[in-house]
Amino acid sequence: MLLTRARTRDRGLPRDDVAINNMRTLPALLLLAACGFSPPSQDQPDGGVEPDGATPDGPQTGCPTGLAGAPCVLALYDQTVAGCDAAKVAELRIELDARKDLGPLWAAGRALFRTDKVTHVAGEFNGWSRTALPSAAVCGSDLIVAVGAVSSGYWPYKLFDGSAWSLDPHDPAFAYDDFSGNPDGKNSILNTPDSGRGHIVKLARACSTALNNCRDVTAYYPPGYTAPSNGAKTYPVLFMHDGQNVWDDHDCCFGHTGWETNVALDTEITAGRVAPVIVIGAASTTARNNEYGLSPTAMAAFMKFQVEELQPQALAQVRWNQAKVAVAGSSLGGLVSMHLALAHPQTYAAAASLSGAFWPGQGQGFALRDKLPGYGKEALAIYIDHGGNVAQNSDGAADSVEVRDMMIGMSWQRSDSPSCTPGASALCYHFEPGATHDELAWKARTWRFLRFLFPAQ
Repeated sequence: MLLTRARTRDRGLPRDDVAINNMRTLPALLLLAACGFSPPSQDQPDGGVEPDGATPDGPQTGCPTGLAGAPCVLALYDQTVAGCDAAKVAELRIELDARKDLGPLWAAGRALFRTDKVTHVAGEFNGWSRTALPSAAVCGSDLIVAVGAVSSGYWPYKLFDGSAWSLDPHDPAFAYDDFSGNPDGKNSILNTPDSGRGHIVKLARACSTALNNCRDVTAYYPPGYTAPSNGAKTYPVLFMHDGQNVWDDHDCCFGHTGWETNVALDTEITAGRVAPVIVIGAASTTARNNEYGLSPTAMAAFMKFQVEELQPQALAQVRWNQAKVAVAGSSLGGLVSMHLALAHPQTYAAAASLSGAFWPGQGQGFALRDKLPGYGKEALAIYIDHGGNVAQNSDGAADSVEVRDMMIGMSWQRSDSPSCTPGASALCYHFEPGATHDELAWKARTWRFLRFLFPAQ
């Protein structure tokens, strides 16, 4: 059975208990096949991923830490192969070991790739040549690298061992690829610091004993993140739910593609409308609907995991500015984003809800509208939008308007996108008449909440 990266969306979920119970009785395999879930894993998280600029355990020589040390390491490589002095080989090994899982090192038009075995590095920078850039042992040692000319840019690449293509296992940066001949659906990425583009990276998986599942975690690094001159620079952070659906994966989301948040950010940051920001997306699991709000018990456990485990683990892997973070999602993801921010104002500065599913818990006492008075007015910037039709409550339009008006009554100050100014009492609202409840519609509105939450200074 082929599982895609899409998730079960709560679009069109029935609002009565009988229909919900009927939905839950569908055979599990049919749900998986129809909705494209990846089953929750009992795996432990992957090994720790060092943030750029971090100092890993183990000896370190004279180069600046992380990717900021790339020019120094390339110079050391040149010195090493020029004389093949054993001490220089050992020094080079220490520097490369310290950066083993940071991907290729690039400086001044050259790149160094470390590989586990002799292979070839092929990518757009060399016309996908299977022979142009071979890796080889350094001075007869078991240290294997490939060094070659790579001009400035954003370069997809893969490793080719003579018979098979593979992703670079030591490069966390990747991009989705919808080429039919690429079974991975992804390529590794070498993004030079001066390319003017951001890129996506894989972070360590996040696992929860309480929830009995694991989830993939990915992040967007803004343009220039890996530049040596930015080695000490830190950034604000946005967490997004349904992380497998928020990037430019053209094969996900029932054919709608993802939100393309990374594409929107590249455009908005370059244009000077949005400040550079790190976005972290945590994938949802088969328990998504309950974790995001259908079950108050499951949602409480998920919120505890999000705040106490997932976020601290992810933040330790990126150059976070230590300020309060923002959280965003759509539909049930928008609902749980609001609950998280309102329940944990010490952690969150803002929340964005796109087409929020605000109906769960109505008549049972745990709907967002029931809990708002108890949460009270908090120092939070809030973004709420929807499509559909208010009279018909399509796309949750009437529910969104009711929540909006309740928050205005609690002293949030409404303004309408795109003329919104962020602040501790700001509520930015947008209505897109007739917009549908899917990733295609949310992609079209992504720029709105990004400009509101992270305006360029």
